[in-house]
Amino acid sequence: MRLSAEQINTIVNTCRAVAGVNALVWLYGSRLDDTRHGGDIDLLIEPASTVGLLLRARIKTLLEQTLCLPVDVLVKNPGTRDNPFVSIARAQAKLLEITP
Repeated sequence: MRLSAEQINTIVNTCRAVAGVNALVWLYGSRLDDTRHGGDIDLLIEPASTVGLLLRARIKTLLEQTLCLPVDVLVKNPGTRDNPFVSIARAQAKLLEITP
């Protein structure tokens, strides 16, 4: 995975500050591949309560400003069915956890 512990902590803390403390934050896409270079940070967020477009945009903006990297945010709200993109993202995703 091509993220530092500090970046992971920033991502998880920011997502949970906006989407709720119980939100699950998953990384998928090119940042999982240690052999690649560059690329954006692709996140799948599963909040405990619904996160709308404005909050999703807030997460994206805060992370891009803090990390100085492009970030894509996909949200799977509770009670909604998985669309094909969410299913594909989750199949390859790795759960991000805060590290001490």
